Amino acid sequence: MLRIILLGVFFSIQFITNAQVKITGHRGGYYSQYPESSVSLFQFLSEKFKPDTIIIEIDLRTSKDKTLYVLHDETLDRTTTGSGKISDKTDAELNKLRLKTINNAVADQPIPTFDAVLNFIRARNINLMLDIKEPIHQQVLELVKKHKLENRVLVLTFRKDYTRLVAENYPQVLLSTLIETEEDFSFVRNLPHQLNKRIAYVNAKTPVELLTRLRTERILIMADVSEYVRNNGKPLHANAYKTKVQQQQLDILISDFPLEARADLK
Repeated sequence: MLRIILLGVFFSIQFITNAQVKITGHRGGYYSQYPESSVSLFQFLSEKFKPDTIIIEIDLRTSKDKTLYVLHDETLDRTTTGSGKISDKTDAELNKLRLKTINNAVADQPIPTFDAVLNFIRARNINLMLDIKEPIHQQVLELVKKHKLENRVLVLTFRKDYTRLVAENYPQVLLSTLIETEEDFSFVRNLPHQLNKRIAYVNAKTPVELLTRLRTERILIMADVSEYVRNNGKPLHANAYKTKVQQQQLDILISDFPLEARADLK
């Protein structure tokens, strides 16, 4: 039976070689009482996932002052009390803003900086999946390195030049790249990166035979559910998460509803 394992506070050799499924909360998760990508949501998930470890996917952008912030959109309008591009705002301007929930309720929480989130996870059962929205991979990973948390992060890359940059300079982090074709497969096989740190991000276009070859090569397989877009913003029905994991031979499942996915996979 599929079950969730305790990862402890580190991504370890055991984490990446066993056949059990790890769950990632997309932007933390879609729970209406909390703003997406907020520290309060991360705290909620940390408590709910004990004694297991949750991976939280976050998006990173920079302010006008080049400070790293956790924010999905290029603009502030949807998720904060501000408007306009985050890159046009100073830190002083951003610190005055507050996050909003999915129901547009204002929460008494600022937009979190990446530095604050790294400090927050240090003693908690949280690891991070990083979607770096700008060409700032070196800045992001140097801050991770400064916090000595390289073995607590997984980096998403969707361009081969960024993938290679991370692979060549940050061998300790888990690194994912999109695999849809034989060319993609050949690229990830030949990365200058530790074998057990490579992850294939697959989707419906990825042929079944490639999934089997990825498994043979001991490359981890990851996919997202995207319930908010594909299932009218609701969790999947019973056993659907388990079916997806089995069909795509997944090691890591990214979900908008990590608590419901966890319950289904137990």
